Amino acid sequence: MKSLHFHHKVVQVSDVDRSECFFRDVLGLEALGRDRWPDEDGPTSTFKTQVGQYVVLVEVPAVDPSRAEHWNFMVTPEDFVDVQRRIRAEGCAIGDLREEFRAVGEMSDNYYDPDNQMMQVTAIAPEAYETPPARRGKVLAGRIEDFPIGSVTHNEEGKFFIVRTADGVLAISEICTHRQASVCYQSEHHRFYCPRHHNKFTRVGAHLGHTPGTPPLHTYAVEFIDGAIVVDTDTSIRRLPSEAKRMAPVPGADEVLSRA
Repeated sequence: MKSLHFHHKVVQVSDVDRSECFFRDVLGLEALGRDRWPDEDGPTSTFKTQVGQYVVLVEVPAVDPSRAEHWNFMVTPEDFVDVQRRIRAEGCAIGDLREEFRAVGEMSDNYYDPDNQMMQVTAIAPEAYETPPARRGKVLAGRIEDFPIGSVTHNEEGKFFIVRTADGVLAISEICTHRQASVCYQSEHHRFYCPRHHNKFTRVGAHLGHTPGTPPLHTYAVEFIDGAIVVDTDTSIRRLPSEAKRMAPVPGADEVLSRA
């Protein structure tokens, strides 16, 4: 399987001594030593990140601004607090430039390195990977006839969507399975969309993109009681991609359709 991650990144610096102190003492990267890359023209200093990748500082006469890239170093949530405190004390912190896109458990900060190259440090807490249920108990969503075939209806109380197709009904959790953020339904595209990381899901919650490996949206158990739809929001149900099209059949629907 092809790796989605890099082995090492080369960062141009104008003063390797100064930048070495910054990457070691402010960012907290593990220093591995000097001049370990003989193919580079100038002095180098190598660091290892918490995810096992390498950062190589290469001293050059002048940093080339056209080489500017998006540098984002991942740290643990515990270390993030210390790194953020140090970059702010250093006076190089910019703040989170995409704060409105952060989901539950995500932390990030932008800053400038000693050569005024913009960089970023990010941490993701364990709870960001969870997809918690709404825990509103059993919610009366409405009468079956309130949800015509082809409709997608948001229930704000229970934090779910009722999806009605010719095959039945689904109660889909509004929590994105990539990170803890709320999806919306884009009727013009017949899909669910997460504004945090641009993930998209079909009308029945199957993942379309953007983040590889994201599972289908979770669902809730549905009961049909005296012609009404009741949704149990205390337990969200994980689904495999192969299970995304399974619907809860509506009682008597076949009979109604046959008469039609």
